[in-house]
Amino acid sequence: MSSGNEGLRPGAALFPSPRNGMALRDANGNLFDLALDEDTSTAVRAALTGDGRPPAELAAFRAAGHLGQRRPWPDERARIGILAEPAIAQVLTAQFRRAGAAPVPVTAGDTADVHAVCAVHDGPAPTWWSDLDSLLNKGIGWQRVYREGRHVLFEPVADDLPHADVRARRLAAAGSGHEHLETYWTSCATKEAVLGDEHLTAAEITLVCAMAAQDLERWARGTRHRESAFVPETIPPARRLRVVDLDTFAISDHPVLPVPPCAP
Repeated sequence: MSSGNEGLRPGAALFPSPRNGMALRDANGNLFDLALDEDTSTAVRAALTGDGRPPAELAAFRAAGHLGQRRPWPDERARIGILAEPAIAQVLTAQFRRAGAAPVPVTAGDTADVHAVCAVHDGPAPTWWSDLDSLLNKGIGWQRVYREGRHVLFEPVADDLPHADVRARRLAAAGSGHEHLETYWTSCATKEAVLGDEHLTAAEITLVCAMAAQDLERWARGTRHRESAFVPETIPPARRLRVVDLDTFAISDHPVLPVPPCAP
């Protein structure tokens, strides 16, 4: 594309209208005709492909948010601490590098000099993860991903939603079954639970790590919540507990809110 020309925003497309003239698919998936004559349509198309000078009408595309470029991972949030077992950490590191971040290994006791920590566990979340909720008080992003049976849970990456709050909300939502859920977590941690062959395969590790990297990139870039033609009622990422069924690949989003401080 020639210098100074702008391109369509990723997800948008300009194409011939089945009726007459040109049509547009916007980044949210909406389709509509454009009220442009043939000469203007040709000029707009040429400008967007780098073959001509931008006509005045292109300003309307810019004002409506249809022009733009893919945004890279911002440097000020690029240093990501990786907290996972070796097989997962290796794949996580590759996925974050591919996304444009700068991943580094960390331990539970050494999370300094990072902008965010990504923890992935092939089993229920370790209880000591709640100790790392203090990262949020330091302005460090805190991402938690873990497996329960054949389901993988992606907790929200939000400044005001620590792991302890998600854990409390899940126990409350379990109602009378909260004791079973808590004991399940404990017995898996102590190896008392009898389990089937449920661990992540190599392919599933790649899938989970890729999703984790994309989710944290959304946080790093500050991508805003949007409703589109395909997902009109999505839950904002900062309030979304995402569950992936590894056997059916069904994805379910559940709202989760911070637990308010108790009254004295």
